[in-house]
Amino acid sequence: MTPYSGNGAYCYANSLYMSLLGAGADARELATPGFLECLTTVPFGNMYLALEDGPLVFFSGANIDPDSGLTRALSALGWICQEQRGGSGAEALAQVREAARKAPVLVGPVDMGYLSYHPGHHYMAGADHFMAVLAVEDDFVLLHDPQGYPCALLPHHEFLQAWEAERVPYRTAPYTYRASFQQVEQVSRQTMIARTLPAARANLEADPGGPVAYGGVRVFAMLAKDLRGEVPDSLVSHLLHFALPLAARRNLDAAAFMREAGIPGAAACLERQARLFGLAQYSGAHGQWASVADVMEQLAEQES
Repeated sequence: MTPYSGNGAYCYANSLYMSLLGAGADARELATPGFLECLTTVPFGNMYLALEDGPLVFFSGANIDPDSGLTRALSALGWICQEQRGGSGAEALAQVREAARKAPVLVGPVDMGYLSYHPGHHYMAGADHFMAVLAVEDDFVLLHDPQGYPCALLPHHEFLQAWEAERVPYRTAPYTYRASFQQVEQVSRQTMIARTLPAARANLEADPGGPVAYGGVRVFAMLAKDLRGEVPDSLVSHLLHFALPLAARRNLDAAAFMREAGIPGAAACLERQARLFGLAQYSGAHGQWASVADVMEQLAEQES
């Protein structure tokens, strides 16, 4: 299937790509954001969250988050960086100011609810995000936001509010950033893939077992059951604007990754899943949630 190129919620993969380019990576050799996304292992697996205000599902590993995924990707690539967490906001901002004078700084997770240059930020409270900071100026932080906002400006106080990431569930400390990227090892693509496959397989099998977080193939059945009843507005918005289109893109990139790994059966399965996620998007956009539930059951069969 023809690869997809276009907009998509690949914030940490795109931010990593920009940061590595800014650190001197050869654009002719640097892996694409789609390949970097697979090196994080986030695309492999599923997670269902039984939350008090309604369920959420992520078509990504239940044992991995984007922050941890970035560490995995860098290790597979043969790069290192300065990774900093915590401290005071003023100290962290001063550190990023100094680091950004040399190369972009990968910042995140941040809370999208404070990104006031984004017209819809009021509706994104607690949503996680990653960005590349280009400079800390006297009054503003200059950054590339891969959500579609190059050269975005954010006042210091709003940037620090976002960067504290207090409402981001998986953040371990405020003010997380990665800077001073350096390549320490020449690694072939086949070696990168070999380093990644064991963790990708572990993601597919990961299942926290509840009572809040669940994983593995049963996530599809749990979501299908929810979709056959009254579907909460929060779940509708999450699926249509984020989870379903992102899953289709991730599966296409994962299919290419598996094909390059020499596992054509897995690649073909992932392409079929991408098509099914596209079907689910269409049916959901037309309010046909029982049909989306049928698709979830087909996805379970594909992954079993």
